[in-house]
Amino acid sequence: MVYKQVKMQSVQPSDVEKLLHIGRQTFYEAFGPPHNSEENITNYLNEKITLDNIVKEINNPKSKFYFAIINKEIAGYIKINFDYAQTEPINNNSMEIERIYVLKEFQGKKIGQLFLEYTVKIAKQKEIDFIWLGVWEKNIDAIRFYKRNDFKQFDTHQFLLGTDLQTDIIMKLEL
Repeated sequence: MVYKQVKMQSVQPSDVEKLLHIGRQTFYEAFGPPHNSEENITNYLNEKITLDNIVKEINNPKSKFYFAIINKEIAGYIKINFDYAQTEPINNNSMEIERIYVLKEFQGKKIGQLFLEYTVKIAKQKEIDFIWLGVWEKNIDAIRFYKRNDFKQFDTHQFLLGTDLQTDIIMKLEL
């Protein structure tokens, strides 16, 4: 089982180029055509997943990034936010999973499950009340995955991808 071979590694400022590369690649794999237009994906990547934005995010003390490493290769990453770094003013004693992405070639190897378990461990150490996240309403596999892990829908919010206004389901896991 690959799950046991995965090493979690904290992302450092010196890893910013690696994070930018995997961030752009995994976002495109997850949401590119046929799910969204090439134009909307390209615009989003060029506006949001940029070196400047990644540098700001990685230097925010209230955000943490972790790589999943398999045989010295980055298989995916997760971004978690605390306090003011959260993308919605949900609750001061909550933690957000803003991004959880695994490269297509590593999907199905329980890396997402490892990311969730790692996040729960961090949240419990910090005595967080709940973990929350937003997931695109059309990402049925992700929604199913979060439900299997006891996340429950409690809200929605709008997300602009290029010129397309989309709806994210907001889910939380009570701890």
